[in-house]
Amino acid sequence: MNRIAVAVLAGLAVMSAAQAETYGRSERVRVLGSSGIEVIGRLDPAAKGSSLRAVNVKYFNRDGGTWVRFTIDNGSVLPGSRVTLERPMLKDVKLKQRDGGVEHRPEVAIALCIGRTTLETTLTVSDRTGYTAPLTIGGDDLRKLGAVDPGREYTIEPSCPPNADGAMPAPIAASGGRPAVPTATPSSGQFRCDGRQHCSEMNSRAEAEFFVKNCPNTKMDGDNDGVPCERDSRW
Repeated sequence: MNRIAVAVLAGLAVMSAAQAETYGRSERVRVLGSSGIEVIGRLDPAAKGSSLRAVNVKYFNRDGGTWVRFTIDNGSVLPGSRVTLERPMLKDVKLKQRDGGVEHRPEVAIALCIGRTTLETTLTVSDRTGYTAPLTIGGDDLRKLGAVDPGREYTIEPSCPPNADGAMPAPIAASGGRPAVPTATPSSGQFRCDGRQHCSEMNSRAEAEFFVKNCPNTKMDGDNDGVPCERDSRW
């Protein structure tokens, strides 16, 4: 009986290993949310945690807690594509610098699509530009995914199915209790409310008009004439 049990377990282990994905050192990764975006991810087993390099990282208060607004620019994948996300800050991570200073990075919950796998994780966000791989996936997360072959790159496209409404679940609140209030509510198919409020966060006038008409707490139509961002020189 023991030999049979050992044989069954060994067979299951072989099947599990065969089914596990093997990724390259660089992969296209989709950051999931009300507005998804693909970025280049560096898969680094030597890095303990995962991190995201973004621009315009700003802290603000909402519902008595600290939130973070940041913009992901994937110019190395699709030039000019930018998405601004808002997440509750779960932790203030302090990193010592070589010059003796301390860098503060917010830790947020986020969902990533890597190949056919949806990974719900937490990562730190740093305000930096000029990186060809803005996302680093560390060893803790890679152990949930599979092996990494450093000699390969771009082995599989992200192909995770979204939720029925096309958005991922709301991130976990900083208190560890109930989920934060979802930011994705009305949708036009092309645009979706995601907490943005200002003209500088819009990508087109059509997007600004949708937000003013459908989303709460926007600050883009000061004279209430129904025409947002009239002074924005981009349009």
